[in-house]
Amino acid sequence: METRDIVILLIALLVVVVLAVVVKPAITGENPDLSLPFLPGSPSGHDSSPSITQDFTPAATPKKTDVQTPEPIHTWNGSPVELGYVRDATPVLPQIPGDSGDSPQAYPAGAPETPPVPGILTASFSASPTEGSLPLPVTFTDTSTGVPERWKWSFGDGTTSTDENPLHTYTTEGRFSVSLTVENEYGANTRINQGLVTVTPAGKKDVALHAPRGASIAPGGFVEFTVTKPASRIKIAGVVEELPVGGRIRLVVNDPGKGKIAMRKDSIQDYSFEEVILYIDGEYRQRGEVREINVQGYEGLISSLELRIAGGEGEIDLLENGSPVAISWKNAPLSLISLRPDSSGIMILDCYWPDVTSFQGAVTSYHAQEPESPGG
Repeated sequence: METRDIVILLIALLVVVVLAVVVKPAITGENPDLSLPFLPGSPSGHDSSPSITQDFTPAATPKKTDVQTPEPIHTWNGSPVELGYVRDATPVLPQIPGDSGDSPQAYPAGAPETPPVPGILTASFSASPTEGSLPLPVTFTDTSTGVPERWKWSFGDGTTSTDENPLHTYTTEGRFSVSLTVENEYGANTRINQGLVTVTPAGKKDVALHAPRGASIAPGGFVEFTVTKPASRIKIAGVVEELPVGGRIRLVVNDPGKGKIAMRKDSIQDYSFEEVILYIDGEYRQRGEVREINVQGYEGLISSLELRIAGGEGEIDLLENGSPVAISWKNAPLSLISLRPDSSGIMILDCYWPDVTSFQGAVTSYHAQEPESPGG
């Protein structure tokens, strides 16, 4: 065979190989087999050729780490204590001691704000009313900031209280300065209001009344006086209590307020009610029904007793200093304020019966309750 024939044969063989190795896989989609098993020194099989695999899948974008930036929810009175932070618009509380911490503590839905925490104190308070006639009950309200834990009030008349919002009744005339000291773990602070409360003498009108209606003493009303003669006593809740000379006595009437009072010439013969509270020199002594009392002598009497006469049919006869008084609304309820003995030293009250009431004595004022208009 000539050289030219050998070359032609080799070229033809090469074409066959190219068709088998390159063109066919391109048509069928198979991977080309680049091994040449027919070449000398080449092992048979596909495993001998290096297999190179290129993964063209784009790498996942790294996730941005969420950073919790504490955003204080609320601090109270400048307290340095941070109460929590906001995450995804949800308030999150700090870790509670002893809690496992598996789940964050969140405020209840609709909570208006975080609870106040103690801080630096600034004492302040309000009072109502701050002016009136004797006796004058005044309600004091603590408005301090910093969350007080303890209170000490001084009312300017020698009396004190440790209540948060006390009710104090002034029983002497004058102007009174009031102070409040508040305390907590951060310290204490005091506020003094000079001349805050002014108490004026009680007005006095001698009156006589007869009403064909029931009446009662408003709960909490009292008489207070100083005993001047020995052998004074009261039987309350079945127990006889001696009333010492010089002792300051307070008799408070509670519900239902139905009963009788008789005072003549600086002595007390009757103070009969179902529920009376007895105080001696500011100290509680007893409470219960009173059917017997004998005070041989007294002085310095003050009264906050209010007689409330029910509305209804029947005309009320009311005299002031012996002259008839025209009542604007004849069937309306009527109130007599601060019942006490008149200029002659007499006070007689009978409001025990359900359909009749009588009174002779003095009052600071009286007024009828205006009836409501129809539909209003």
